[in-house]
Amino acid sequence: MNRSQAPRPRGQKDPARSHGSGNVRTDDLRNPQPAPGAGRAGGGVVRTSLVSSVLGFVAAAAFAGTAAWASGCQGEAPPGPSTEGNSPPERTSSLPRPAPTSSARAAASAEAPREAPAAAPSEAPEPPAPDKPYTGPLLGSIVPQAAVYPTMEFSKQRLGYIRLGGKVPVDPKPIKGGSCAKGWYRLLDGGYVCGRSATTDLSNPQVRLGITPPNLDDVLPYKYAFNTTHGTPLYRSVPSKEEMMRYEPYLDSAKRKRKEEEKQRAEALYEETEKEVAAAAAARAEAAANPAPVAAVAADPAAVEDKAAAVAEAASLGIAPAPVEEEPEKPWWENVDDKGRPRNVTLADLDKDADSTVAKRMVKGFFVAVDKTFGWNGRSWYKTTAGLVAPSDRMYIIKPPASQGIDFPEGAKSVGFILAKSASKYQFDAEKKSVTVAGSLERFAAFGLTGESHTHKSTVYRKTTEGWWMKGADGTYTDLGAPPSDLAPGEKWIDVNLSRKTLVAVEGDKPVFAALISPGRRSKDKKKDHPTHTGVFRIREKHIATTMDGDGTVAGDLPYSIEDVPFVAYYDGSYALHGAFWHGNFGREMSHGCVNLSPLDAKKVFFWSEPRLPRGWHGVWATPENRGTLVSIHE
Repeated sequence: MNRSQAPRPRGQKDPARSHGSGNVRTDDLRNPQPAPGAGRAGGGVVRTSLVSSVLGFVAAAAFAGTAAWASGCQGEAPPGPSTEGNSPPERTSSLPRPAPTSSARAAASAEAPREAPAAAPSEAPEPPAPDKPYTGPLLGSIVPQAAVYPTMEFSKQRLGYIRLGGKVPVDPKPIKGGSCAKGWYRLLDGGYVCGRSATTDLSNPQVRLGITPPNLDDVLPYKYAFNTTHGTPLYRSVPSKEEMMRYEPYLDSAKRKRKEEEKQRAEALYEETEKEVAAAAAARAEAAANPAPVAAVAADPAAVEDKAAAVAEAASLGIAPAPVEEEPEKPWWENVDDKGRPRNVTLADLDKDADSTVAKRMVKGFFVAVDKTFGWNGRSWYKTTAGLVAPSDRMYIIKPPASQGIDFPEGAKSVGFILAKSASKYQFDAEKKSVTVAGSLERFAAFGLTGESHTHKSTVYRKTTEGWWMKGADGTYTDLGAPPSDLAPGEKWIDVNLSRKTLVAVEGDKPVFAALISPGRRSKDKKKDHPTHTGVFRIREKHIATTMDGDGTVAGDLPYSIEDVPFVAYYDGSYALHGAFWHGNFGREMSHGCVNLSPLDAKKVFFWSEPRLPRGWHGVWATPENRGTLVSIHE
């Protein structure tokens, strides 16, 4: 995970279809007609009636924080099921593991494990071929995460989950008996879901108004908004005007400024009057003691009385300064240093403002995933995938990075990438004694390399499969490590080279795809040192999107929170391969230890690798029957 920002053009070919992954995207499922006015994020203003129904449901369903955990590449496994025989190795983390979200606790209480006898599955048609759209019955999730179990009983072992509003192919006849009073539904892609977590009635409000399905045809599954200001509130539901003024006092800054100016003028007038009255009283006292010298000064007692009356009137109007009292402690988002940074704020501090109206406040740099955009009370709002409401005028939608890797060129020994902002193609003469420029190259250009290199005047050049030469200093290239020792013939595996900052997807001994990565940022300062650990791992679990957050490791560092990080594949504790849309500096060290990829590359690797994500599921865990892909990370 990392905290840099940056970010793609639409219309790119969908990598989810590449390399014969066999995955059928959730948008291939039959989708019922949405409610009138409903649309994807950024689709304009929804009507008041829809806003009321959607956000009324948000409050009732309480699906804030629909990810079962928040983890930030810090070395500890997120709380959740692990597969027997496929548990991640132990690792000590210097940072605490984030606590489960409120939705995770709700989901856990809704599906507490209980003893249950296994029931015989009912007869059902086999799922169609993966290249054909599914048109049969669907099961919709009515809870933040509908757990998928391997058998018809509650247990710690789960195969995956369906997100609120998600729909999956199902045998529509529930199997009665056991610990689920409403019966178990058998999914056509494997596993069972308890009927109290899902329904075949797709008109059910929890299904119909659930989270918008991820858009797997776009670069990112959701639109993401960047928070520009410290203290921006995340409301539990749309606030009234009075609530907006209470929780966002900066909205009435002009009015507050006028009041402050009036108060300052009144206090200045009072101070001036008080001085005049005090001077007149002193002169009057001196005149009484020495009549002759100060007769002229004490000659007008009415003026002194007028001044005293003015002071009394000012006091009655509340202009007189109040007794000196200790100033109330400023909220963290107003208690900033000379650079405008809050002092020593943590994730826990952000929850201190929580009440029945506001869930928490955000630090500048936080990201939310946008489910819908709508208008309310003369203002534009984002409904997040966590079910909260954010004012859009304090945020902006980011543009994701456009860089991407390439399918491994036929006959290439490796793949080269340009990292310089601008570079050139080069051509040598027949004797390789002189070199000339043969064209230009943009940053992140990718091409095949033959393996032939040549040093000319202390500069290394590498020959491309297209015939021209790449200057070595302009970029990097893939350098495949040794295959994992327990690799089965033809098995998929992923090679991550930390020195070259590249990733190669391999099938057996054949490389099929290459991309740039951003590994962990290293530092001589141990508190800032976040290396990506080397070793051979298996992907343990995959999520289309999950939230990552954490506190800074150095005093003064601000916490970070990125909602619904896309295309996440955990392989070691909370370390993962995942997409990064907040920066575009691939080929450089950027993360907190995870392996960052551009969103397009992360999506391609996500759907190519195992465990396979069944249709409509949001997350999947590896099992002995559906093992995770091997990941080899080396220098």
